[in-house]
Amino acid sequence: MPQTDTPPPNPPPLGQPLPWRVRALAALLRGFYFGRVRITGARSQPARTAAARLIVTSHRNGAIDGYLVLRAFPAATGLISVQLRKHPVLRWMFGGIVVVRDKDRARFRVRRDAFSDPIAAGCAQLRGSGDLMVFPEGSSEWGHRPLPYQRGAARMARLLLDEGTPFELVPLGLHYARPDALRSRAEVLVGAPVALPPRLPDEPERAFELRLHALITAALDAVSVNCPDAQTFERVEAEARRQMANGASYAQALIAAQNAPPAELAQTPRTRRWPWDALAVAGFCLLLAPILLVGWLAGRKADARNTVTLFRMVGGALMALAWLPCLALLAWRFPLPLAALAPLAALGWWRWPQFVHGERA
Repeated sequence: MPQTDTPPPNPPPLGQPLPWRVRALAALLRGFYFGRVRITGARSQPARTAAARLIVTSHRNGAIDGYLVLRAFPAATGLISVQLRKHPVLRWMFGGIVVVRDKDRARFRVRRDAFSDPIAAGCAQLRGSGDLMVFPEGSSEWGHRPLPYQRGAARMARLLLDEGTPFELVPLGLHYARPDALRSRAEVLVGAPVALPPRLPDEPERAFELRLHALITAALDAVSVNCPDAQTFERVEAEARRQMANGASYAQALIAAQNAPPAELAQTPRTRRWPWDALAVAGFCLLLAPILLVGWLAGRKADARNTVTLFRMVGGALMALAWLPCLALLAWRFPLPLAALAPLAALGWWRWPQFVHGERA
């Protein structure tokens, strides 16, 4: 089957963050969809200790993972699959340095040389004192352990170390209490920066790269989901949710339970539901019914659990473009009913995590 050339997108200036529209949309959709996005771990507010930061992160929930990384590192750009550039809506929602994977070559009939080399482009971003997010798994999957890590991040680290470019390598674990549930909690677990060794005298490039890859693998495993089997992961998740209901960090509780797996499924304690919660949630559903319905229907088209959130966000965002002007027209025509419903809906949006999921708002 012949392959088609696709002209490369305009690369971002070296060291610069993603376009403002991508960061603004990420903040808007992330804030609406998730009940709470918490940064925890070695540095709850990641501070820059080097001119550039190579952020290696787990990949759990499709393209939306990048939105969580931007919550902790708002100035970062990243490596993205070419499929996000081929879709007219996704192209507007995401940005970054394009990577053409083997499965993308067959699916989209595009050659790797149609785009800039991602390793060279990533190194250029770091040389420009920017933040770069990399997903070493290459693809996401909601499973009990990571997919095999690719060596792209290690290759970049090796090149930068060899040339003496200063940078910091930060591992990141992305954790979702319920990855496909509206208004559930997500957490970004920031690991301690990885101490990268210099290259040994007469050490071959490949040997040095494999040594760096082993360090990156260990650092990611320390902050990511990594259970021996699905049954253990189910018990670990239940224990983390139980501790989260009592005020603990979900991500840190999951890592602790993973290191010492419980023998039985934990029972999540019931949280108190206030009498007006049901009314407030009903008001939220009524005010945004078309958006919620289209988002739910779009989520049913997802091919796996790790893509449900993306489908819901895309469907709901497109419907919002049509429904929000209608709400503005209704507010102009019937100001008093909308003025009474809006605060109730806002309360329902806020109380949804506790009322529906039993998670503290």
